[in-house]
Amino acid sequence: MTEILSITIPVYLIMIAGFTCVRTGYLDGAVITALSTFTVKVSLPALIFSAIALSDAETALNWTLSGGYLLASMISMMIGYLVMRRGFAQARGASWIHGLGVANSNSGFIGYSIAALVFPEVALQVLAWIMIVENVVVIPFAIIAAEIASGAGGGINAAARKAGASFLRNPLVIAVALALAVRSSGAPLPIEAVKVIEMISSVAPVVALFVVGGIIARYNISPMWRRTAAITIGKLVLHPALVFAVLTLLIDAGDPVVLTAVLIAAVPMLSIYPILGAAHGAEQVCATALVTTTLVSFLTVSALIWVISGCLSGSPSGIHF
Repeated sequence: MTEILSITIPVYLIMIAGFTCVRTGYLDGAVITALSTFTVKVSLPALIFSAIALSDAETALNWTLSGGYLLASMISMMIGYLVMRRGFAQARGASWIHGLGVANSNSGFIGYSIAALVFPEVALQVLAWIMIVENVVVIPFAIIAAEIASGAGGGINAAARKAGASFLRNPLVIAVALALAVRSSGAPLPIEAVKVIEMISSVAPVVALFVVGGIIARYNISPMWRRTAAITIGKLVLHPALVFAVLTLLIDAGDPVVLTAVLIAAVPMLSIYPILGAAHGAEQVCATALVTTTLVSFLTVSALIWVISGCLSGSPSGIHF
């Protein structure tokens, strides 16, 4: 267990550092905004680009894992939507956003940072596959469904156009497109360019974790515990369980890519969850769920790594402690 805590404690201490710096006023919130922008627009795209364009042919793309992860995420979203809509009588638009909170991990900011410490050989490639799924399908679907359900945005055509425009401007999508183009061309990048990309991408995990802590510091917890508990359980238990169940039907359960995907699915939801919820009158619930899920995830993620290490003890799994 000591080895497991040596993985999770540093990750969460970096988030605590970001939280403390913002809450105490040592750093202004604008600094966190700037760091977040740098991470989303520069370092994470560089990370994704290197995962696809600079990796070997066998690990560059895995459509089986991507498809399985997508199916599990969409099932999680539908369950989240139905629970919030039928069980808690939330508005349809807000229920879709809560469904997204259940089904979409903070893959680039938290998921990769943890997975890279446990399965360093495959973590970057799995992150790329998952972020393609999240940014191309899961997030746009939830946003469009929420806008249509709430009657905002002028109907399905306007919502689709808005989502399409956002999709085309997404730095991660652009990074994927460029990486696929470079890979398809077969032309090697200059060694200087490769070194620059690797240097920029190397700062992503630490900066991203610090940013998560700073973002959480902006929100306060409200007494909305039943809804918060449902979202927290959905994100930290249901989503990774469904990812494991679906992927083990397609890939060997002990494959490191499966376990890495489950680890990424087990982390808290994306940091912009409260911002998305604000457009549908659910900012406070989303903020409370984000803070609570992040706190509880220290225990659940540590427990998951413990289970994985126990199941793979003595096997050539690629797990590192």
